[in-house]
Amino acid sequence: MNRRSFLQASFAAGALAAANNPGLSQIIGSSATKSSILQARGPEIVEGGHTIRLRGMNLGGWMLIEDYIIGLPWTEWKIREQFRKVLGAESYTAFFNAYDQAYIAEADIAFLACTGFNVVRLPFNYRHFESDLEPGNWIENGFHQLHRVVELCRKYKIWVILDLHAAPGAQARDQNAGSAYGETYFWNYRSFIDRTVALWAEIARRYSGDPIIAAYNLLGEPVTSNIPLLNDFSLSCIHAIRRVDREHMILLDPNLWSRDIASLHEDLFSDPNIIVGIHPYYQGDGLFGQKGGTFDSLASYPAVVDGNRYDRSALAKTIDSKYETSHLHCPVMASEFGVFRSNPQPFATQLAIMRDQVSIFEEKGWSWTMWCYKDLRDMGIVTVRMDTPWRRFLESPEITGFRQHYKEMEAFFHQGVGKLLAVTDIDGDIREQWAREVTRDFDPPALDFILRRLAKYSPAELAEMAHSFAFESCEVHPEQLAILSPFLQHG
Repeated sequence: MNRRSFLQASFAAGALAAANNPGLSQIIGSSATKSSILQARGPEIVEGGHTIRLRGMNLGGWMLIEDYIIGLPWTEWKIREQFRKVLGAESYTAFFNAYDQAYIAEADIAFLACTGFNVVRLPFNYRHFESDLEPGNWIENGFHQLHRVVELCRKYKIWVILDLHAAPGAQARDQNAGSAYGETYFWNYRSFIDRTVALWAEIARRYSGDPIIAAYNLLGEPVTSNIPLLNDFSLSCIHAIRRVDREHMILLDPNLWSRDIASLHEDLFSDPNIIVGIHPYYQGDGLFGQKGGTFDSLASYPAVVDGNRYDRSALAKTIDSKYETSHLHCPVMASEFGVFRSNPQPFATQLAIMRDQVSIFEEKGWSWTMWCYKDLRDMGIVTVRMDTPWRRFLESPEITGFRQHYKEMEAFFHQGVGKLLAVTDIDGDIREQWAREVTRDFDPPALDFILRRLAKYSPAELAEMAHSFAFESCEVHPEQLAILSPFLQHG
């Protein structure tokens, strides 16, 4: 057995042993039950007067499904809607009940605790808790599902950050915000804002006084041109929460995908228990803020490319310039960042950059949660194995052949739109959105094609496919954990 296989087997065995051994479960995490609610004290997070640094993972893909995580195109509510329409209610229930139970289970939380993480950020879609047809009529099954994992985290002494990542009407034009066609109606209808405030009041009512909850993350990655409305919404949420819960920290994401710290008005910080969350994904044009530097230009790291030096010092300067936090007298959290196996940049290079990135977070005193814990094999530290029923289905010649033709057609149309827009004076943001929507137009037929290939399977077989997401059906990636482990051990 090589080192990678040995480490993977050890991780799996340790997590499964913990999940099935009550004595070992009590040892994992701190020896004492968490009794004090985390508080913001200046730039620090404290528990009963002792400084705490939160270091953890995002549990994306569970109560917030994304296409690359599940292997089905489009946004979550359309995936679920079409699944039920094409395959019927019985098959829908069999698959998604099994998925919900398998994706995050005791073995997953035990593994995270064994590894040394002390917090999880739990993104969720509002549709798990209320229907658009009956707003305010709370769906108890959704709260039951949420609480199941909260209780597992309590058992293994892991704090939980609750993150509303898809709000009514969609707060951003991304599919992970619940936007199916690029719509962002959240900012156009007061009813959507009021419903979101009411949802947070209900969540806070249920978890008031619970020390395992670290914070309420009001709105994941908002994008709007109406900054006063964003701040008005945040203030409304803070006031509603404080009427039922005066203790828990409230995590605020700045505008523009949690990047524009200046968008947060000073009035928000009149509450002493506010923390700010940023999403410093370093990938993209202008890497490290140097003119001409691009993500794809780095084959190794550190390196000098076209006279520009790419190293920890340059990365630190970019983080300082893009995320100016010196004026904030509250804790800061890098609540999302990560690496992508699907990107052309060598994965080892990405990991080397991420190591420096996390070390900078630590140096600044920031808490952090990496995106994401589990997926099919793009960003996750845990990924579904190729020999599982779901992966075998997705990797079958019929599906992969269709996806290849799909990508070729998509690229052709995307290039055509790009050429058309290049000779116009259309606003840059509208150009980008148009190009995105052309790409998104391919999702409905692609989803329909894949779902129809599932029609031959029984509900029991579909449930078995969904069970492919269980921890015991996954592989652990030690190379990613090796980057994070020194910081976890230090903690």
